[in-house]
Parts: sequence; C-alpha cells; structure tokens
Amino acid sequence: MTGLRTISASILILLPLAGCGPSANAPAPASAPIAARPDVVIKFDAEHHTCVVALYSEPQGSAIPCSDVVPFLRDELRLPSGAIYDIPNAPDSGKSAMNQVGDSLNAAGYRFIGGPHPAK
Repeated sequence: MTGLRTISASILILLPLAGCGPSANAPAPASAPIAARPDVVIKFDAEHHTCVVALYSEPQGSAIPCSDVVPFLRDELRLPSGAIYDIPNAPDSGKSAMNQVGDSLNAAGYRFIGGPHPAK
C-alpha cells in the first residue's frame, strides 16, 4: 500500500509541472534572423550584366545569366527549396535585375537571409 501511495503522491506532484516550459508552437520573434549565414550568395556583375552565384564557402562563384539563377541553384548546386540566400546591395544599374532574381528565388521557395549579417 505504501508503494501505491508513493506513486500516487509523485504523480500528483509532477502533474502540474507538465505544462511548464516554452511552447513548441510559439512563433519566433519577427526580428530574428533565419540563419547566421546564407547557403548561397548572389551578386550582380554590372560590367557583364550577369549574376555571380557562389556557395557561402566558395571564394569565387559562377557567372550566369540572372534569369538562370533558380535552375542553377536547383540543378547545379543541388540546393533544396528552403535554402537561404543573400543578395548584397547591387549597384543602381542592377537593382531591377536583382529584384527580379529575389522574386524568382522567393517564388521557388528559397529564403532571403533578411537582416544584418557579416559580410563574406
């Protein structure tokens, strides 16, 4: 009988604690960056009117037409939808092209790193 009483007392003591702690469904703060670094960096080469795409760990990237960035990420670099990209500030002449690249990346499910981060 004492064993049953001990188990019952333990359950009654621990039951209220079961709901303590942070909720797994709590949303992240809106200002929190999604990653410390992007998976890929896309820069605009104004001189050649192309995009230079490089994995974050690569010192140099591949120059490709800006319209081919999404297929290049998917087929050549094998980055899945949901991978994180960064587009550093483009010169004024490339802002329109880089906005189009960003829109196509977002539509394909890639995520912009958003927020301040250290430069490569």
